[in-house]
Amino acid sequence: MSDVTADGGTQHPPRPTLVPAWHHVDDDAPDGPGPAHDPARDDDATPPRVPEPPASLAPSRQPAMWLVLAGVAVATAVTMLVGARAGCFTLAGLLAVAGLCRATIPGPGPVGITVRSRGLDVFFFLAPAVVIAFLALTLDQGEI
Repeated sequence: MSDVTADGGTQHPPRPTLVPAWHHVDDDAPDGPGPAHDPARDDDATPPRVPEPPASLAPSRQPAMWLVLAGVAVATAVTMLVGARAGCFTLAGLLAVAGLCRATIPGPGPVGITVRSRGLDVFFFLAPAVVIAFLALTLDQGEI
């Protein structure tokens, strides 16, 4: 043991926990100063609360996300039961419908299919739909 740690070492105050401002560490803490609040130190003050997201962002209330998931499941089932070409057409149709919905629904758009700007979202739905449909058309039936 060194001389510094032999007698328990020097007592340092505990380091403050570094937490981002948006991170809810003490959600259940009272809004006012607690019993250990020192009015001389203003850095102990709690930051203002971040507003909670609206209830409409709950996954159970996002039909577009669940419909796309169900469409992918249907496309997978069609691929397994009917064939690769039919499954590709089903997936291409799903992408085309999602792209058209993203292009036509006003406002910020359905949460399940809104990721980027409207133009990019529509492009990234419709372009793969066209490519998958084209590849399904060029697929030789003997190779399935």
